[in-house]
Parts: sequence; C-alpha cells; structure tokens
Amino acid sequence: MESTIATRSTRRASTAFEQYASGCRALVAGVVFFLESAEHLAPLLEITTRGDFVIVPSSASGRAMAAATARGVSAIRYDGRWVAAGDELVLDGHHRYELQDYLSVPFISIVGPTVVRQRSARGIASFFRDADAARYSGAFVDQLLSSAVMIESASSFLHPSADEGAVVRVHVSAEGELRDGPDGALFGRLGDARDDIVATAASRSGRGRAFERIVDGPDVDAAAEARPWLGRYLAAIELLRRWDGPVGTTAISGFGGHLVRALDDGEEAPSIVAASAPFLVAGHGDEYILVDPSSRHRFRVERDAARAAECLIATGDERAAAALLAADDGRSARGAARVVRGIRGRLLEAGVDLTAFRPGTGERPAST
Repeated sequence: MESTIATRSTRRASTAFEQYASGCRALVAGVVFFLESAEHLAPLLEITTRGDFVIVPSSASGRAMAAATARGVSAIRYDGRWVAAGDELVLDGHHRYELQDYLSVPFISIVGPTVVRQRSARGIASFFRDADAARYSGAFVDQLLSSAVMIESASSFLHPSADEGAVVRVHVSAEGELRDGPDGALFGRLGDARDDIVATAASRSGRGRAFERIVDGPDVDAAAEARPWLGRYLAAIELLRRWDGPVGTTAISGFGGHLVRALDDGEEAPSIVAASAPFLVAGHGDEYILVDPSSRHRFRVERDAARAAECLIATGDERAAAALLAADDGRSARGAARVVRGIRGRLLEAGVDLTAFRPGTGERPAST
C-alpha cells in the first residue's frame, strides 16, 4: 500500500511539473507555482488555495512544508538549479530533468527527460522556422521527436481557448516576481492578492503572454496567427514521438505535401485541417496508415482509399470530398463518391468519423 501511494505521489509530482513547464491546462486541477527561492514559500502560501501545487527548493523548512499540507497544497521539493542551459533538476527525489536552449537542440543528444526553453527572440523565431520547414518540406527536427523532450510553453503557441486568460502556472523568481512561466508576462509580486493576480492574467491573455519578458507578445500572436496549422504541427510531433517505426523517414500527409495535389494549392485547398483530426502516414509501397490521435487506433488503407480519406479529413464533408477527389484525378463524380463513402463507412464502423473534425479551427491537440 505504501508503495502504491508513493508511486501515485511521484506521478502527480511529474504531472504538476509538466503543467508548469508546458503551460498546458487541466493536467492538474490547481495552479502550479514554481519557486526559485525556498524563502518565498511561506509568503506564497498566503495566496494559495486547496488543490494548488508548489514546486520548491529542497532547502524549504519543514514548518513551511507542513503549513502547505495544512492548507491542502501539495508542496514538492526539488534539488538542483533551473535557470541556464545544462541545468538539472531532480523532482521529488525521483524525476530528473535537464534544461536546454531551443537554439541548441539540433546539435545535442537527448539522454533523458529534457525541457527545451526558447529563452530569446531568436529561439522563438527558430521554433517558427522549424514549424515552417516541417509544414512545407516534411522535415522535422529529430530531437523534438524524442518522447523524452518537452517544449516549454508549447501550449502558448496554440489557438486561444475559452479559458485562455486563466492562471495555470506561476513562476516565482528569486526577486519575488510572479510570471507566466520563467519568460512570461508579469502577473504581480509576492504580497499581491490572488484576485489581483488573476485579474492581471486575464487582461494579458494571448499567445505571446508566455514570452513577454523576452519578446513583444503581439509579435508572437501575429506569427502564430499567420500559421493556423501550428496545432496540427504540434499534434504531428506528438504522433511521431509515439511512432514505433523509423521516424526519420516517416512521411505524414500535410507535411511536405499531400496525396491529393489540389490540397497543396493555396487557392483551391480547403481550410486548415483540425489539430485533432486523424493523420495519414506513409506505410510500405502503396499502403498507408490512418491514425486516430484520440484513440490511437491505426488502420491500414490502400492508396486510393487514403486519397479519399485525405479529402474527407480536409473538407469534413462527404460531397465536397468526392468533388475534390474527382477534380484531382479526373475520375467520374460517381466513382469518387463510391470510394469516399467506402472509406468513411469502414472507419465509422470502427468508431472514427472522418467528417467530425472542423476544418479551419487550428484547435488544440489532445496533448502538447
């Protein structure tokens, strides 16, 4: 029983750290606070509520840790330093993480759990360039495809959600500043009321909020808006991280081109494919694999059916998909409709509706 409780506790600790690092919402119920200084734990507790998490240096006093527990706050100790590239952090005595700069990622070997931080305007610009390269050439940065890598503040690049202004993480600097992550907008300072911090965060919503200390937030907003497929890109990275084949040579529809040429035409192509929509991955020869990200189910399909599925995913409509397929290869409208109905029906029987995904939303992938 004690072993089970310990395992559950360490799992919660790593999940809370993931919420802090990624900025992803709802991994844990409360706000995750990360403290650079253990001396700030006692004053910080004044604004915490039951269900919050506090990640604090291991030098924190036993009295302060006990006070956190009494308030219903999960206080998690860490050893190490978490400021510069190459720093390491050991969380809860079990989980070891390494911090690296985004700019250096293509030149390093991933040897364990690694958080990649943009750290500068150049780092953010490099992230967008790498996304462009994947979108238009199909070439991903190999290191980002490791399951051990987490892109810091990745969720901040995604399409705004209904709770975009919510506070899900707070970085407490050595000077007592309260920010949206280490490089994010200033929410306040130690001693400020929680309601004031929440109000400030709500007024600073936007994709650039997590990077305001190093770059103008509106610049990030504009760059992300110009790339409404960013959610699809991050979802593709998640897919490749779980792929059990050689990812370096794996081709994904929509990254470096499509089977249906019309989908590469900027004027003729339908709106951006939803981030949560299934992916088509090249298999052997004329065989393709359709992957549903939510269920992780995989379906082997032949090239003709793959082309029809590609049209359904892109349009979200059976009639529009058939018209697109017919126009692309010159087949009859009836023949195209038959192929489209066939692949849609086959996948419906397996619980996947290729018309259920809203094109053009750039919505968030299930995980980032």
